Formats: sequence, structure tokens, C-alpha cells
Amino acid sequence: MKKLMLVLCLFCCTRLSAQMVFKGQIIHAQPGSKVIVNVPYDNWYHKQNSFEAFLNNNGEFTFDLPVKKPQTIFLDFAGTRLYLYAEPNKSLLLQANADQFKNTLKFKDQLAPENNFRNQTGLTFYTLAPQTWNDSLTAPADILAALQKNAHLAQQKLQQNKIKNPDFRRITKADIDYFGPSKILHLIFQNNVYSTRHTSKFPRPEWQKVLKKVYALQPLSNDKAVGSYHYQQTISYYPRYLEWTNTNEELIKLAETITHQPFAEFMKEVKTKGKSYWEYQVLTYVLNGHALESALTSFINNLVISGELGYLREAYTDFKMRFPKSSYLPYLDEITQPYFQSQKGLPTADIKLDENSNTYQSLEEIIKSHRGRVVYVDMWCTWCGPCREQFAYTPALKNYFKNQSVDFVYIAFENRANPEKIWQETILYYNLAGHHILGSKDLEKYFQNLYQNQGTLQFPSYLLFDKAGNLVTPQAEQPAAGQKLYEQIRKLL
Repeated sequence: MKKLMLVLCLFCCTRLSAQMVFKGQIIHAQPGSKVIVNVPYDNWYHKQNSFEAFLNNNGEFTFDLPVKKPQTIFLDFAGTRLYLYAEPNKSLLLQANADQFKNTLKFKDQLAPENNFRNQTGLTFYTLAPQTWNDSLTAPADILAALQKNAHLAQQKLQQNKIKNPDFRRITKADIDYFGPSKILHLIFQNNVYSTRHTSKFPRPEWQKVLKKVYALQPLSNDKAVGSYHYQQTISYYPRYLEWTNTNEELIKLAETITHQPFAEFMKEVKTKGKSYWEYQVLTYVLNGHALESALTSFINNLVISGELGYLREAYTDFKMRFPKSSYLPYLDEITQPYFQSQKGLPTADIKLDENSNTYQSLEEIIKSHRGRVVYVDMWCTWCGPCREQFAYTPALKNYFKNQSVDFVYIAFENRANPEKIWQETILYYNLAGHHILGSKDLEKYFQNLYQNQGTLQFPSYLLFDKAGNLVTPQAEQPAAGQKLYEQIRKLL
């Protein structure tokens, strides 16, 4: 618990360390409507970095935000996301009408010129104005042509604008330069181009062709673009870009070139360390200088906050060797400390690693030792990001039912080499009190049959058992559901 709370404190940063005042008024909004602001390290959206406020009767809200550098922050209101420019020790006031939110949006205070300019160019709403295309119905090549034309116009407006803020000008120039690949990637995800739920009118090869073109427009390693949201998006997804735009044969050769090892050996590394091993190798291959230093810091930061531990130790060690005098090192030392501390000791008394994990073939065998108590089962995997995200909400859940007849059982299924190591490391990192089982293949088949009506076994999944050991639901609420889950459990006590 203490280790997890330390991690959350590092990223959630209380008001005592706030460095930017952000206020707003949204008239005609329903009082009590929620506004969420997220302050990412760079481009990754993690819920732990979010701050919530409810509008008062005048539609007003106030945040003190831990903004430590010039960057993009996110604001979510009524299903709309804004991408705002932020700086430490500055202030920003947002004004809008809830009925015509986009058309009435304007800014005041110190960062008003910067955000009004970005709003005029479309960057505030993840576009470049004017948007003349339909995200799903327009040909990818036509979208790219429109993006290039709009980027040229936006750069002209930036050159003509009299805002003297050098950080703003540098970052906004990079945002415009790298908006193309960032937006095309966004549309590929939005249209599920690389899944069976493809919703675009146009086939995958057309998107691949455009993706190649747009990535070729700007240099990948660019020190001057560091700090730009859209630049960070472009380089963060470059490993995925390689997978999408190369044949299997080309990708095998590329992996061997990048990692300097036979493909079979490379795949062993990936199975042991996770896909982050491949992503790290790609970044070190295509970037250099400050661009690499910044990208690797972002990469390690993302591993820590997402709980992807398979390659964390090696990535951190490699960074220290590459950049022994880096100004980022104090920050990396701070955020990785909870992980290294968590791995020094053995499991505490309230963490039970079941020695009989391999013998279980059904849930009934597991639950029988918990008779007389309500049991909440968490099915997860160390490689499952949504599974790990939910661990941030388990301290509140367990505290709510402290000293009550509720047990917590965790059943993990792994496909990595040496699964026991990463399984135990993750449990210790999150300090997950409860009964832990590393599921066997037989137990996995049992769950596949249990969930066969859904078509596949999904992670995470949550199950509830009553005190008699009867399965109440195989689709219980997740920890993030808060009171909804608490009510499900309360009914069984």
C-alpha cells in the first residue's frame, strides 16, 4: 500500500507543488457537471495524472496544476477533449457557452494569446483548420493533402503572429510540423484500420501508403521538437509504424538489424521482457542526442506509471550508461525508487503466493478455502495494461471493506518466459494484499469455457462469490467503479 501510494503521489502531485493556476467558466452548463484536467508527462494519458472539479452554480471551476515545463495538457468536458498549452507559474482562464462549446471558446490571462492562437489554428481540438474532410469517409490521400495545405497555412500564421514566447513558438512549430503523422495515427486507431472492426470506407493498404508518406515528411530525430505533443506521438508510435508498414519478412530483417541478434534470440528477449524491449531498441536505433535522451526518459516514465516492469530495470540501467550526466536522472531516480524498493523484500504476511497454483483446475477448488466469506476474484495478466490500471483503485476498495468478511483472490495467466518472476515482481510493486494464484493451462481452459458465451476470455475480468461459495456473477464491477462495486459486495455480506 505504502509503495503504491508513493508512486501515485509522484504522479498526482498535490496542490502543495502546483505551479499553474487554471480557471474557467462554462455558462449554461448543468451545475455539478464534471471537468477533468490531465497533466501528462508528455503525450501518454494516464488516469493517475488527472484532476477533477465540479462546476458550481455559475459554471466555474478552478485547478492548481503541477505543470513543471511548457507542455500540452488535456481538458475533458461533456465528451469533448481540449489540447491546451500550459507553462509553469502561469495562469489561464477558459470561457465558453456549454450550448455551443467549440464556437464560443476563448481564453484570458497570461496564457491567453498562446491558447487563442492554437484554437484559431485548430490544435485545441486535435485538428488543423479548416477541416474539410470526413474522418471515415474521405480517402486517406485526400486527408493527407488537406493536412499538408493546412499545416503550411498554420506555419504562415505562426510566423506572422507577434507572440514572443520562445517555448510556445518552438513547441507550436513542432506541433504543426508533426501534426500529420500524429493525426493519421489517430485516425487509424479511430477507424480500427488494423483490427477486424475496420470502420473506414478505405482499405488498409491505402492507409499504409499514406502513413509511410507522412512519416517521411519530417526528420524523426529532432532536438528542436522536444516537448511537442505531436512530435512525441510520432516517435512513441514509431515501433508500431514499423510493424504496420513492413511485411513479416521485412520486419524480421529489420528486427535483426536493430537489435544485432538473430530473430529467434530477439523473440526470446521479447517473451521474457515484453514488447517494451522492442520499443526501446527501436528508439535507440532511430534517435540520437537530446531527442533520444528525452524520448528514453518518457519511455521509462511510461513504464513506471503503467506498471510495465519487464524491461524497466534494464532500460533504467542503459539510460544511466548512455547519459551519465543527464539532467533527467534525478527525476528518473525518484520515480524508479518505489520499484527498486519493492523488490528488496519478501512478500508480506497479507500477500499469499499460493504454492499449489499448478494443481488448480477449477474455481471451486480455489474458493472452498474461503467459505464463510464473500470473495472478489480479480483475473489479470502482467502484460495487461487495463489490469494494472485497476490496481490504483484497490487500496480504496480494501479499505472500504476492512475488518469485514471479504476476501480478495487474484488469478493471473502468463505467456512470458520465467512467468513466476514478473508475476511476483508486479504483486510486490503494487503491494497487492490477497490470495495469489498463477494459473495453469488447465485452469485457463476452465475459464475459457466459463466465458465462452462472450467469445473469448478477456482481461481483466472480475467475479463475485457469496459466503456459501456460489458464483453470483462472472462479470462483477471493476475496482474503478467505486460505489457500484461496493454495493454489489455489500449485498452479499
